[in-house]
Amino acid sequence: MPIRDTFLDRLIERLDRLDPDSVQIYLQKLIREKGFLETIFNTIQEGILVVDRELRVRYANSAAHRLLGLPESQSSPNLSRFMRDIDWHSLIDEKNASWRGMGYHEVEVFFPRHRILSFYLVPHPPEEDENKPNNRATLIFQDVTQQKKETENAIEDTRVEAITQLAAGVAHEIGNPLNSLNIHLQLLGRHLSRQTGEEAENARQLLDVARHEVSRLDSITNEFLRAVRPVDPVFAPIQVQKLLAESLHFMRREIEDRGIRVEASLPEHLPMIQGDSGQLKQVFYNIIKNSIQAMSEGGMIDIDCATTNEFLEIRITDNGRGISSNDMARIMEPYFTTRDQGGGLGMMIVERIVRAHHGELSVQSEEGEGTTVTIRLPLRERRARLLAAGENKNGSFEN
Repeated sequence: MPIRDTFLDRLIERLDRLDPDSVQIYLQKLIREKGFLETIFNTIQEGILVVDRELRVRYANSAAHRLLGLPESQSSPNLSRFMRDIDWHSLIDEKNASWRGMGYHEVEVFFPRHRILSFYLVPHPPEEDENKPNNRATLIFQDVTQQKKETENAIEDTRVEAITQLAAGVAHEIGNPLNSLNIHLQLLGRHLSRQTGEEAENARQLLDVARHEVSRLDSITNEFLRAVRPVDPVFAPIQVQKLLAESLHFMRREIEDRGIRVEASLPEHLPMIQGDSGQLKQVFYNIIKNSIQAMSEGGMIDIDCATTNEFLEIRITDNGRGISSNDMARIMEPYFTTRDQGGGLGMMIVERIVRAHHGELSVQSEEGEGTTVTIRLPLRERRARLLAAGENKNGSFEN
């Protein structure tokens, strides 16, 4: 968009006073300078606008067109159509017919796409040969959407960390009275074991309820502390099939009590991987426990292991009640559970441990049919492959 009333306009007015050679020299110089400046303005990422006091756009570089969606074909569009939330009247001194001064502003725009823009407004100085002020100003725009998002994320991370530390402290303090309650309930149980009669039996039943609730609260507290205070895995060579067998043995009583059948394919020839055996046991325990609790009247759990070029895959499938489509989107959220006795942290812990092992986790389920959880753990440590010193790029690589 050309800027009118410039040096070029005044030059044209004086053409009758210049000889042809001088005119040609001036015009060639102006063309070169104009092309040079336009190339620079259209290369930079900041949007540059020149507007007059009526908010008519006199010049816009390519970035300004992109950020504000200014039409290429329309001559001198009105800026207020594209930036509606700015109080332009407060920026213009109506009495002196000029801009009030330099200023920094932020605006949210929704076209051509949602952005947060910051801009500086710089009034042009008065013309040297005129008594009236220059009614134009330059606006320099910058897209700060990503910067704002990163700042908000940093603030949110700080807030969550502070809340997490506070909650972890509270959970830790709860542990002390829970231990005291558990000890005194045990002492009370020993006392009641020496009593006879109907009242003593009723008291023992109430004591069992209290013990169960204290145990459940202690389990939730410990699970919460593991979730908010994750420990970095200590990697060592491990056999996944051995960890799965140990996890199943640990849960054997609960599996048998519910009448659940387990079919596990754990080949001996599976390659060893690098991992933290304690944390991976926690992963298998949580997933198998979810499968057990999804089958109230018996069922089957199928565990299968296989390898690909990069991963060792462990698939744990049950034919329980499955997960609804609405719940599927929330299963990794903290404290989300569909069970009355659930703490809602199990899958979040599973996902965190798998991610810390550079693995992948996927869940497939159909309501009423069952659920399959697939864990993919890398077969070898992922390292950057570096060119050996002194070799050219056609030489061999060192693993």
